[in-house]
Amino acid sequence: MAQVPSKRRLVTEDFKSQIGWIEKLIQPINEYMESTTAALNKALTIKDNFAGDIQVVELDGVWPVKVSWKIARPAAVLVGNTVKSDSSSLVLTGAVQVQWSFNQSGQLQIDSVVGITPTSAVRYKVTLVILTA
Repeated sequence: MAQVPSKRRLVTEDFKSQIGWIEKLIQPINEYMESTTAALNKALTIKDNFAGDIQVVELDGVWPVKVSWKIARPAAVLVGNTVKSDSSSLVLTGAVQVQWSFNQSGQLQIDSVVGITPTSAVRYKVTLVILTA
């Protein structure tokens, strides 16, 4: 992937022969360039820049787990973080993944999980990164 260009502004001095009218054109272009550069320099967020959401769900071994979702059908549901609900230590020995579906009612649901074994005694909070196509 290419890096963000270092040039972030156009200056009127570079257009001396058009100085009478170029400033009106350059101002909105500079505003656009500055905001785009700021966004591309690690200021992109899932909630603000992607059709998706980040949600935390609690898993207790009872399936399916329905997830509040009002956007279009998800393309991917990824696990971002996993912790025990009681905040006790957790050592993961492999990746945590969720098996999910989008039911006929238009509701996202988690059908099972791989990598942890939630029960009523050992609950987990899983951060889901949900993206649409």
